[in-house]
Amino acid sequence: MPFNRLNHSVLGEIRPRFYLKTHLDPDVVAEHISTSMEKEKTVTGVRTNRLIFLKTPSWLQHYWSPEMTVRIEKGEFAEHTTICCLLGPRQSVWAMFALIYAAILLITTFGGMFGLVQYSTSGSSPWIWVLPIGLIALSTVFISAKLGQKKGRDQSLYLVSFLYHTLAEKGDVERIERR
Repeated sequence: MPFNRLNHSVLGEIRPRFYLKTHLDPDVVAEHISTSMEKEKTVTGVRTNRLIFLKTPSWLQHYWSPEMTVRIEKGEFAEHTTICCLLGPRQSVWAMFALIYAAILLITTFGGMFGLVQYSTSGSSPWIWVLPIGLIALSTVFISAKLGQKKGRDQSLYLVSFLYHTLAEKGDVERIERR
């Protein structure tokens, strides 16, 4: 995604994250985002102090709709306010995929070990088929996750655009690289 060109890690590709800085006070930034969120009908969300969850409204949501977590903080010795943004699928979708990956990996690992032990002792084992089936299942889940990420791409870009434009109304916003 174009807003994530600075982070080419695997985690940055699955759940893109980026950082912005502004010279406004953190409470002013949070209040302005919250006010803009209420005015805009194509973005909804929840605000808790300096933590904001931006989402697409329920009438525009589909299974792969993204959420953006916006954390606003000011360091003790920093002259600027840092806005940390994390973009990804809804928490329920994220948890489901983590569970599916874990289940496939566990079954493939232990079933494959059992099959290999049986094969080495008796010369044949039907459990040996767990290894290729597990690899195919992992590939299928990965491809479906990538297709879902593509389906939610426009909504992701819209959430990022909304945040940039909202912050630009109040003052200068600059992208920073953070590792």
